[in-house]
Amino acid sequence: MQQYFAKNKNLELLDDDIYHIRRVMRMKKGDLIKVVYDNEIYTCKLLDLKDNVIFDVISSETKSNKSYSITVAFSLIKEQRLDYLLQKCTEIGVDSFIPLNTKNSVVKIDVNKTASKMSRWSKILKEASEQSNRYDIPKINEISDLKKLVKEDFDLKLLCSLNKNTKSIKKVLQNNPNCARILLVTGPEGGFDLEEEKFLMENGFISITLGDNVLRAETAPLAAASMINYELMR
Repeated sequence: MQQYFAKNKNLELLDDDIYHIRRVMRMKKGDLIKVVYDNEIYTCKLLDLKDNVIFDVISSETKSNKSYSITVAFSLIKEQRLDYLLQKCTEIGVDSFIPLNTKNSVVKIDVNKTASKMSRWSKILKEASEQSNRYDIPKINEISDLKKLVKEDFDLKLLCSLNKNTKSIKKVLQNNPNCARILLVTGPEGGFDLEEEKFLMENGFISITLGDNVLRAETAPLAAASMINYELMR
């Protein structure tokens, strides 16, 4: 069953979603869709698709909130890989994202192109949320840097690192049982500069390992967030 996010409490759909229902999916009267608004999901029956999409709500379900949230702060990487990162992390339940400019970032986004990039990323997050039947869409924050990042307020700040002096996610979570808001930071291709890692650790970040294998920049946050989910959802 296709899922869409409503733009207001009246369950009105975005124009792109109306087009998708009528022209792409070619739905018919009587077909069912899911419409989500404010963490509630409505199962709806299509009544008319001639000039607009008109439907009737036949049931609803409210989401039970998780006891924790994960924010992924990632160094800017190439577009296709960044798209993958956003899409897959959304599918496994990451709650928000912070793009970062770092020393080894291979991508530098022109200030004049920031708005279009943010719009594109937001669309990717929306579509991934619909595909995975989420009740919400992750937040994508403005592009930031490490100096601003260390000022963010979280219960637990984790730094994915290739250095030897790291801890496993399992051990860190066991030592920090009351961590409702988790910040997970991952670097660019080739990793963070050593001075950047030192700066983060001096400002409350805990260095963690994801295992012996070196993961791609777009794979590391997915693996780390999956490990956190495994430990905290049990």
